Amino acid sequence: MRKLSDYKDDDALELWADLLDPLTKILSDDKIRSIVNSGKPKLIIAKEILKGHKSEAVEILTRIDPEPVDGLNVVLRLINLITEIGQSDEIKSFFAYAEQAETDKESSGLPTENIEENEK
Repeated sequence: MRKLSDYKDDDALELWADLLDPLTKILSDDKIRSIVNSGKPKLIIAKEILKGHKSEAVEILTRIDPEPVDGLNVVLRLINLITEIGQSDEIKSFFAYAEQAETDKESSGLPTENIEENEK
């Protein structure tokens, strides 16, 4: 089974060019972001991704590894991907930056109100 880290150089660039759209759709979902940020188990994250973003999940999984998705491997493959992303400081920081940029666009009110709200 291929992983993100198996791709190098131009192959890695092409892979990420193909993954950014479906990943953006999944990660911009408030429910998914909330579950990820809450620290819930990867199985719960995978369940919510599959419930709300079936086509994007399959697109991502089959682009990384062209092996057909089936009832036996879909959850394991998705959990492995979530784990790999969670273990990579580079990928985590990229998604944290993207999430922060999205939050900044949605922010309103005084900066101190937003800080106080985040501290609760």
